Amino acid sequence: MMTKRWCAGFALIGLAACGGGGESSGPPPPPVGNTPVPTGGITVQNNSYSPAAKTIAPGATVEWAWNSCVGGYEGETCVAHSVTFADGATSSLQERGSYSRTFATAGTYDYHCTSHGAAMSGRITVQ
Repeated sequence: MMTKRWCAGFALIGLAACGGGGESSGPPPPPVGNTPVPTGGITVQNNSYSPAAKTIAPGATVEWAWNSCVGGYEGETCVAHSVTFADGATSSLQERGSYSRTFATAGTYDYHCTSHGAAMSGRITVQ
């Protein structure tokens, strides 16, 4: 009889410690490392740029925003990427933040991620 009371007592303590259910506080917040993409900007995601190709007018500025973080506040994982152009212009290898470049001259500007090479590439066409 003593064993049954002892087990019942631990069960009640366990239920009280768990909080007893209640209402959910909603979906988890987005990862803190992601950067809002400005209108007309390009998202740097895990292994891709979105959009991968963009056509702009001479003198326009393009901004890339890193959105490569997944998970919540605890357990967040971010992947480092870069925006590296064939002409030598480059962002740093980074996990979050943004990078912008102004394109003064008409032409085709290919770029890639230094970590992922041709598997993660994009193109800006200035005309």
